[in-house]
Amino acid sequence: MIELTRRRDPHRPDRWKIYFGDVCVGDIGPRAGVPTTVDQWEWYCGFVPPARRGVDAGGTAIDLHDARKKFADAWQSLQTTFTDDDFAEYRYARAWTAWKERMWKDGRKLPTQTQNGRSRCFCGSEIDIRGMAAHVRAAHITESANV
Repeated sequence: MIELTRRRDPHRPDRWKIYFGDVCVGDIGPRAGVPTTVDQWEWYCGFVPPARRGVDAGGTAIDLHDARKKFADAWQSLQTTFTDDDFAEYRYARAWTAWKERMWKDGRKLPTQTQNGRSRCFCGSEIDIRGMAAHVRAAHITESANV
């Protein structure tokens, strides 16, 4: 069974991203700009696409320990609602974004940005509008897992 792991958020070192395998399923961190008389921590459990269906949870907590417990409780109840298709769609969206950004970083246009609807991927493959999504799924989906 896959365990949840916690990694520091590279953009906010006081926060943690929570991963289920290679999929970020939430975060925990201190709240910003709130009075000291209210809960100082916040947590969120969920990811897109299930969150679009309202399958997510979040809230505030007194401290890190409380936030971790509340996250774990939410994960226990939500985990059974996540499908393999949800995880596959998340991975595809992540791969698509990484691929598109790499194309632009390398100065390449997407087929949708050319007059003839064709382009060359940074991996060397010729691609067209019709085959673009299939190419990303076949050739680049595992690369994005390290993003």
